[in-house]
Amino acid sequence: MSKLAQALTLLAALAVLIALAALYLRHVRMPRPPVGRFVRSDIAVLTVTLVSMPPIYLHLPRVLTACAFGAVFLGACSMALSPVVGGRRGAAVALALGAVVLAAHLAGWVPLRIAAGDLLLVLAVIGVSNLWAQTGMTAGQVAVLAGLLAPYDLLATGLTSVTAQLVQHFAGMPVGPMLAVNDGTSPIGAGLGDCLMLALWPLVATKAFGRAAGWSGAVIGLLVVSVVLAGAVDGRVHGGVPLLTGLGPCIVAQYAYWRIRRGPERRTVDWRGTAVDPPTDPFHGQDVAVALALADEHGEAGWLAVVEGRAVGHAPSPGGARRAARVAGHAAIPVVVAVRSGGAAGKTNASSQPVAGPGPE
Repeated sequence: MSKLAQALTLLAALAVLIALAALYLRHVRMPRPPVGRFVRSDIAVLTVTLVSMPPIYLHLPRVLTACAFGAVFLGACSMALSPVVGGRRGAAVALALGAVVLAAHLAGWVPLRIAAGDLLLVLAVIGVSNLWAQTGMTAGQVAVLAGLLAPYDLLATGLTSVTAQLVQHFAGMPVGPMLAVNDGTSPIGAGLGDCLMLALWPLVATKAFGRAAGWSGAVIGLLVVSVVLAGAVDGRVHGGVPLLTGLGPCIVAQYAYWRIRRGPERRTVDWRGTAVDPPTDPFHGQDVAVALALADEHGEAGWLAVVEGRAVGHAPSPGGARRAARVAGHAAIPVVVAVRSGGAAGKTNASSQPVAGPGPE
């Protein structure tokens, strides 16, 4: 595969990643973890973590590093799939994908290992970027994060050999922090941080300022990647390129433009159009007998999807209840309710907020 073909393949993969993350944001509401909202100190801690981890990886045994990344990717992949197919099925798919990566690595099937590893990374990035966007990370916070990472990427990738050493450290491992396109002779790829920022900014821009901001964020990000890849193809760029050094200022400039043009960011609750938290009484005082009968019919314990006071789905997991509601044809946003052993409907699980049906804006 020529360098041009590899560059085009990588650009297409990044475009698909951004599109899938945007579709996920539009159609799926992730369960909100009980961790509050993002504040300035969280961005500072996140920046310090991202900056300090690469040198730590270089001093860890390769096997331990690969296991750590594998566990993180599997967890993030399962998290992304759970609201769509249910918790158990999401975990099963993630484990199956991890098994394919490991089997291909042991058998020496490099193309299959790279393809399966890239798919695992893409699903993980979709899950993490949507989790951050949907749990309150603002466009301003992402702009600050991008601005702080830009000089670091220049230092780690352009002025020192930290990134090059990290790529070499992960070479030949089953999984690694890179969306890779590799024919075995001249590898080319985008780092995990690059992929995450490319996917995250359009999501938070859409939430904060509307679809036009999200579209422009995606297009500008891909243009920055295209310029870098063009330099690599014609031989003007050699070795690693600090992509975030170019992408970071672009994100900051976009935030400033949309902030001036549109004013303050929309809050998450305004973007959704409804309150984030479910009602304290999901049954609204109606049809409790229907819910209890449905719970008794399906066994001792489980989860119910409730819409307008009626139980419209039942499954052993919150994600399964959501899927059951969608399959049954209910497009409204259901509330997921835990059912205690013995068929008694419990109170709403506040951390489980499923969605079925069209997304915002």
